[in-house]
Amino acid sequence: MSDNTPDNEQTHQPTTTLAKQRTRFRAGWNRMVNTPEALSDRRIRKWSELLETVILSVATLITAWAGYQAGQWNSLQTAMNVEAHTLQLQSGVLDSRAGQLQLIDFAAFSSWASAMADGNTTKARLHEAQFRDEFRVAFAAWLATDPLRDPDASGTPFEMPEYRLQLKDDAARLRLQAETINISAIEAGDTADQYTLSVVILAGALLLAGLASRFEWEELRAIVVIMALLILLGTVVMVIILPMAD
Repeated sequence: MSDNTPDNEQTHQPTTTLAKQRTRFRAGWNRMVNTPEALSDRRIRKWSELLETVILSVATLITAWAGYQAGQWNSLQTAMNVEAHTLQLQSGVLDSRAGQLQLIDFAAFSSWASAMADGNTTKARLHEAQFRDEFRVAFAAWLATDPLRDPDASGTPFEMPEYRLQLKDDAARLRLQAETINISAIEAGDTADQYTLSVVILAGALLLAGLASRFEWEELRAIVVIMALLILLGTVVMVIILPMAD
């Protein structure tokens, strides 16, 4: 028993010494890595990584949505421009037909006036019977003013407010519709541009969030992340305010 005790003590002494050294090293390391500055850096890094993940995820989703909406509004603008152009063409056709009808009325009235000037009332009545319905209303109103005797009366039925061509009214209505659609098309284009702008701004937020992880200075990293977050929030608000395409 007495012979083995010294050997055991000699065997345990180095082990005990090594354990103490390890304990002192760990304590020193913990004191070094657990300084207030180190703890603060770890907290900043943790929150920065979390915010970077949120920014990248949300910005990617909003970018996809804004890009989709920009495409929809561009398509709507194109469709409106086509519709407005079609209405303008139709308006031009109606104006042309109205001009042709007006020439017919002019010719018919000239024939009537020539017959009356020659004193041929029978021929004048024949020409009057050939008047178009729209012109006949204005002609009757004109005759009621006694133009042959009253110098203050209108010189021709074409100066009467009753002389109206439905085709001209239809053409004016189509032009008004075309102008209204053109305005809507411009607004649709502006909306598409705003969605496109939001995509560009979101690209900046994505860039900042991606670069933030490359900064070793945690405070600078946090500042860059906060900037990216503010840009993201502002863009999200802008996208929410913008109208959505049907």
